[in-house]
Amino acid sequence: MKLKKILISLSLATLTGGALAQSASEPLVLRSVMVQMQADTQAAADAIARQDWASVASHADRLAHHAEPPALEKVRILSWLLTDAMTFRNYDLQVKAAAAELATAAQHKDTTAASRDLARMQQSCDGCHNSFRAQFLAHFYAQ
Repeated sequence: MKLKKILISLSLATLTGGALAQSASEPLVLRSVMVQMQADTQAAADAIARQDWASVASHADRLAHHAEPPALEKVRILSWLLTDAMTFRNYDLQVKAAAAELATAAQHKDTTAASRDLARMQQSCDGCHNSFRAQFLAHFYAQ
């Protein structure tokens, strides 16, 4: 089913061609999503240190349900990723799962679990960035 969605997205990208063009100087929506996720991650870490569990839970929930780019931007990204699309998506699912567990840890006021879940989430972020960031920036923001 997921493979079918990817193939449909790739077909749509091929058919729409020029409609997906975007200036290299025009940032993708994904960039603002990443900036917000970074802010929420830092805020969650700071809140864990203060044991401000309501804030931890709020930021964790935002991370677990983070915004996504619009459909045409997703198609552009999937078209670029090709066979790596599932790996990219799995990193995102790992981030969302760890963030959901962080929210649960916050509800239980469990500093150890919250710290562990935040670290797991950050490892997934780092894994994705290490795997894709340099090539992504070169492809979508090359001058």
